[in-house]
Amino acid sequence: MRQWHGLKYSHECITFSGNRKEGGFDREEHFRLHDAMTEIGAGAGRSRTRRPRAKEGQVSQAGADARTRQARGTLRRQQILDAAVDLFAEKGYRGSGLAALADRVGMTATGLLYYFGTKKRLLQEVVAERDRADAIDTSEGLTLRSLRDLGRHNVETATLMRLYVVLTAESFDPDDPLHDFFVERYETARDLVRSILAAERDARRVRRDVDIDQIAHEVIGVLMGLEIQWLTDPERVDLAHRVQSYVDRLTEELAPD
Repeated sequence: MRQWHGLKYSHECITFSGNRKEGGFDREEHFRLHDAMTEIGAGAGRSRTRRPRAKEGQVSQAGADARTRQARGTLRRQQILDAAVDLFAEKGYRGSGLAALADRVGMTATGLLYYFGTKKRLLQEVVAERDRADAIDTSEGLTLRSLRDLGRHNVETATLMRLYVVLTAESFDPDDPLHDFFVERYETARDLVRSILAAERDARRVRRDVDIDQIAHEVIGVLMGLEIQWLTDPERVDLAHRVQSYVDRLTEELAPD
């Protein structure tokens, strides 16, 4: 199973209706935080104990990791992920504060961290969630013409496309949290195009002398460039049409004489 941004995506947005509040007091959040504090030994009637520090390089845990999630907790966690996708797509990871995200789901920043531990881990889970939904089965026999609908699909999932465009732009520095993720992701994308081209060559729909590695880099570069142009000026750039036209022309150019 390979993953590639844009080929398939199934995303259901869950609308958050908010907690019941009495006199401005959020009862659900109060008891959730109370449980979390009790769990690490800071609750009433128990002696304080220190939470073991995470070793360097180890992913920090959130309070919700230490117990079996109930349906309500799972739903709330998904609501946070959905809201984070929207916010990170709009403002980027660097420009998004936890307070702004918490406000979107009717929580406090402290309550939000109960589910994810740190903002960095939330970011990692946002892209992991995105990739799980974006998985494709390459055994279906993809061809060059399978790429024709990528533009239309990306228009239909514009927020998710924008999310990765924005996060990629924030990940050029090797020290950025998602730098290695995107290095591997785009290599996976190029590798998928290489495998499509190799299969087309074996089926005699692509010439034997075609430089498959060069074309793979070109395809990813063109698709990313068209995405950025459309996001910048959607009124004058028809992404679906431009992608279809490019793939049709490429297919014709690579075909045997």
